[in-house]
Amino acid sequence: MSGEQVIFLVNFSGDTHQEIASSLREEGFKVVKDDLRVLKRKKNSASLVLFNLERPDEKTLSLFRKTRRHLPDIPFIVLSSPGLACIERALKLVTKEGAYDYIKKPFLMDELKIIVRRALKKEKTSSSEKTSSFSFLPSDFVLGKNQKMKEIVGIIKEIAPTELTILIRGESGTGKEMLASIIHKLSKRHKGPFLRLNCAAICESIMESELFGYERGAFTGADTRKKGLFSAADGGTLLLDEIAKASLNTQAKLLGVIERKEFIPVGGISPVKCDVRLIIATNSNLEEEIKKGRFLADLYYRINTFSISLPPLRERREDIPLLVEHFLKKYNSCFGKNIKRVSPEVYNFLVEYPWPGNIRELESFVVKMVVVCKGSSITLNDIKKFFPHKAPKKKRFLPFEEAKRSFLTSFEEKYIRELLLLSQGNIKAAAEKAGVTRAFIYQKIRKYNIDLSFYRRKSSPKEPSGSVY
Repeated sequence: MSGEQVIFLVNFSGDTHQEIASSLREEGFKVVKDDLRVLKRKKNSASLVLFNLERPDEKTLSLFRKTRRHLPDIPFIVLSSPGLACIERALKLVTKEGAYDYIKKPFLMDELKIIVRRALKKEKTSSSEKTSSFSFLPSDFVLGKNQKMKEIVGIIKEIAPTELTILIRGESGTGKEMLASIIHKLSKRHKGPFLRLNCAAICESIMESELFGYERGAFTGADTRKKGLFSAADGGTLLLDEIAKASLNTQAKLLGVIERKEFIPVGGISPVKCDVRLIIATNSNLEEEIKKGRFLADLYYRINTFSISLPPLRERREDIPLLVEHFLKKYNSCFGKNIKRVSPEVYNFLVEYPWPGNIRELESFVVKMVVVCKGSSITLNDIKKFFPHKAPKKKRFLPFEEAKRSFLTSFEEKYIRELLLLSQGNIKAAAEKAGVTRAFIYQKIRKYNIDLSFYRRKSSPKEPSGSVY
């Protein structure tokens, strides 16, 4: 598949390239470590460039630009050191200077191989397509028939071009980060950076430094001035994930940034202006966190300008077969496999499985299936090893009354959700449309845990085509 493809390693010193080169050669690539002079002579043979961004100084950036000028049509993958300055620069090389993608050290070799294969197969959407259309929406996010996901896709089109702060709710693995990325790409800020911070992964003692940066001498070890994420994301979008894990002190400072559009770096005395759109994500019940005194009500009201709730995979089971087919095609290509079929028994099991890790867990499972499957189809025997405590069984055919109850429950929830969509969340209007009491509507909202703010929009939605109601 890749025997004639040549990968150039640029800006590597000493033996730092050996592991990468050895791993890629095992995949059948020809790997060459060259300086710019040699590269000029061999440029016609280059298939891809791995550029080592060890530090974001002008000398390194000049080398990147010179190399790009000699190889303008070749995909560049930037290997970034883990420091914030390097990551910020790597993002700019991707968004503004033509790099295909970047990967942060340390990384898994399999992760690098996947990015390399994608670049060589030119699966990345061209920059001319990255406009405010939906042509590049990741298909593993929007794929399927689920009505709520279709509603969300429609709402994204309305809110992405605005400057509203967005609150994305959903369980782990439902696609909150991907949705935030889509909103950024469809916004007026799409040429700016899109940065992320998982508040649960950062201890309180360094949270402020990560967000707001610090001045030289602010504390022991602060030998130089460091920019924080609010400065690095200027002109773009900042996603704060797991916001409920941030301390009350950090929450209070975030509230100040949202209200005044400025912050004071750690150890600083003068406020710094920032132009950043915030997207907040959580898998926690913020209302309960407020009652327990762990989340500031004022911050909640400021970030809840517009809320989107992503459904867990168990509530969009009808989409599982299509998602499996999509991931199967994706990883067939990545791993050079040709798996053409998934048996009906496997599909039955996958649809019934609860998927506590949601789409992320499903994708990880498909990767495992592709790697271990030896033939052209996936059977029950192939997947049993991944579910040792829950052996797949044949689908049970429900008795009539039980099947009817299940169908009516599904119908009722779908009916109420579409009713609220058409009524823009107005309970009185919804009750009148359905010919029931407002108390009945409120009862169903509680029963199905429906987020009413999701449906309360300023613009009137179009009636979904093909409605059966």
